[in-house]
Amino acid sequence: MSDPAPVSAGRLEAFATAVLIQAGCPETHARETAACLVEANLEGIDTHGVARLGVYARRVASRAINPDPALALVAGRGGLAVLDGDNGLGPVVGRAAMRHAIALAQDFGIGWVLARNSNHFAHAGHYAALAAEAGMIGLCASSGEPVVAPWGGTRAFFTNHPLAIGAPNGANPVVVDLATSVVARGQILLAARTGRPIPEGWAMDADGVPTTDPKAALAGSVLPMAGAKGYALMVGLEILTGILAGSAFAPNVGSQHVGGAGAAGLGQVFAAIDPTAILGQDEFAARMEQMTDDLRQAPARAGATIRLPGDRRRSIAADRAETGIPLPLEIRAELDRLATDLDIPKGARLDG
Repeated sequence: MSDPAPVSAGRLEAFATAVLIQAGCPETHARETAACLVEANLEGIDTHGVARLGVYARRVASRAINPDPALALVAGRGGLAVLDGDNGLGPVVGRAAMRHAIALAQDFGIGWVLARNSNHFAHAGHYAALAAEAGMIGLCASSGEPVVAPWGGTRAFFTNHPLAIGAPNGANPVVVDLATSVVARGQILLAARTGRPIPEGWAMDADGVPTTDPKAALAGSVLPMAGAKGYALMVGLEILTGILAGSAFAPNVGSQHVGGAGAAGLGQVFAAIDPTAILGQDEFAARMEQMTDDLRQAPARAGATIRLPGDRRRSIAADRAETGIPLPLEIRAELDRLATDLDIPKGARLDG
């Protein structure tokens, strides 16, 4: 059976909003989260788009996630702050944290906001891009449930910390968005749900044996990028997220993938740097333009094109804005079941 027809971003966002409202979210939080998820799909980051909607909605409905958190600044000095997310949806907490980091950077030249008691925040690049759109250099990273064994180990201990850096660059900001594992765990989750094997070199099973079975990989651990160097980067990022934020930290961060589980307790970091505190605005823009132009003109291998981080996502987004967002049959079926379980009105369903 072939995959269903693509869905427009607007329709998919309206559906995701309706689902989250029905699960118990205030409309503003539902819209904010739905927009973040669908943006991921629009940019081709399908592992962090509406494939996550079911877990988000079921955790909200079971109150494993607080649908209406009371966000509060609980510590800080100067350009530093700590935001307690009150176990709210990750995109709600993350956007508030980055907005505050941007405001602090406008006053102090740099804003560094740690979020505690948060949840999965979809794709990290979303928050770095928010800073870039405000003329700032943005950085964000997150802790998470254990999915990567320490170098030489067999049992998952760290998350594969998502890490993003964004910088303004005219109409095309540079946005680096990556996981610190060989592959994002979402790719393995998607493979398990669609019944496809994973490539060799992605993961180990629970006994530390390399595997191409996505279900065995989910019971085991993902491999760090760059071997021992990737593992070392995870240690540093865990200090900056879970430890420093005063939130749960490895290996004791809760699961974000089980509907009825307790609070995940994620720690996250959001930073914004105002380039004009160091260079004139025109000078920074000129230096960025020179670097990116020189990079695009660097000698390329035969058949290869040198791209900047964010180029591919923009290209996919432009195409999907015209043709719609493709949803694999298994994901579409899952969204239809979610609509039935939450009694979404027929007119708001994807099959309505």
